[in-house]
Order: sequence, then structure tokens, then C-alpha cells
Amino acid sequence: MEIKRTLLLMALLILAVACGKDDSEQVPCLPDNLEDHVIAFYPFTNGSLNDQSGNNQDLTNSTTAVPAPDRNGNVDCAYEFNNLPNSAEFLTRTNSAFLDNLTEMSVSLWYQPKNTSRAGGVFESLVSRDLGFSCPDRSGQWSVGLYDCRKAVFGRTNSVWDNNITNFDCVQELVARTDSWNHAVATFRENGVEMKIYRDGVLQDSTTGDSNCSSGTPLYADIGALFLGRDYTGVIDDVIIFDKVLTQADVASLFALETCCEE
Repeated sequence: MEIKRTLLLMALLILAVACGKDDSEQVPCLPDNLEDHVIAFYPFTNGSLNDQSGNNQDLTNSTTAVPAPDRNGNVDCAYEFNNLPNSAEFLTRTNSAFLDNLTEMSVSLWYQPKNTSRAGGVFESLVSRDLGFSCPDRSGQWSVGLYDCRKAVFGRTNSVWDNNITNFDCVQELVARTDSWNHAVATFRENGVEMKIYRDGVLQDSTTGDSNCSSGTPLYADIGALFLGRDYTGVIDDVIIFDKVLTQADVASLFALETCCEE
């Protein structure tokens, strides 16, 4: 009888600890069905560059990029970059091995471009791996950026684009996209080379197969650091990297979320 009582108490204790562990490991503010697929999450709470996924993929800032209000006006809950001539502001993680060998991935973020005097032909990188502009429409190995009058574009071995807001007068397009917050999601699946890009919960473009770059089939390698905000002028918030292709329902749920900044 005493042995049974002891075993029962031990089982209850293990259950209690397990329940507490589940609660403490939850990724703050994200839908439950996506938590297990988050490999990095940067909500920038109180200006922090720590990864809130629990995977310790923290960022560093060796530049003059500064915390800024998020889309709900919460102070120091986003990051602002001012990449004008003779300036270079970005956040980075040098050890980006957690991005290696991903047969599926998605990137979700909020962004607010600033400065309508930015030329329409400038490539602004929101989230990227490695350096150097290359075909097709990407910075480094892959990137989610702004290009061609500040339209969002996801480039890897091909590229997918945000649709025009205006009738595509470049000046009007650039003005329409500046100073407003938008939510972008980019997805990639290695099988079939499937790529998609969403703006504010709505699918904008999709493609399969490699790009027909003039230099031949574009190469991709698991190399280079992770960068946020390189060559970009504006604000970025709630950057999340997943190890799966998000569905339309997943994208809609992320777009509907309130800011993830916890005061």
C-alpha cells in the first residue's frame, strides 16, 4: 500500500511539473498551432534583441539603429533604421546555422517604410541572409525586401512580388507605400521550388521552379549572417521565422494578431 501511495504521489508531481513546463515554454502571443514551428522570434520588447522562441538566436546591434514605437504606438517595441547615403544601420546574427537545411520556411514581419525621397530603384532589405544584391531580385542567399518603387519582394532561387497599389506610376506607388504599416509573409518549399508572398493577409504572388536569370540557374547556399533592416529606411517589428510553409489560414491569423510587445 505504501509503495502504491508513493508511486501515485510521484506521478502527480511529474504531471504538475510537466504542466508548468508547457506553460513556461509557450511562445508569447502566437497561435498555439504555430508555436512548435517557430525557430526565431523578435518582438523587440523594450528594445530587446533577444529571440523569444526559446532557441537563443539573439541579434546584435553594432550600428546606430534604435528602438521605436510599434504599430500600436507602444514605445521601444520595434526597431527603426535610417539608411541614407553615408549611413549603415542593421541588426544581425552572425551564427545563422539554424537556417541551414530548411526544406520549408516562412518569414513573417511588420514593416513601415519612411522617407518618400527614396529612389524607386533602391533595394531595401527587410530580412535577409548573406550580403550582395543578385538575381533574382534578392539580397544575399535569400531576402524579403522592398524594390521597384517599394513593392515587397521575396527572392531566393526565384522571386515573388507584391501587387501594385496604384496604377503603377512609380512616384505614386512609392508615396502610397511610405509611412503605412503592412504585414508581409513569404513562404518557400524546396520540393517544386514553391514560393509565395502575402501582404496584409492576402496572397499577392506565387511561383514554382527556378528563375531564368541571365547568368543561368541561380545558385543558393546555406552561408552568411542573418540581417534585419540592411539598406532599409523605416521601422520593422514582430519578425518571425518558421520551419514550415504557412497556410492561408496561418497567415490570416498572424495578420489578425495584436502587437507582440509585452510591457
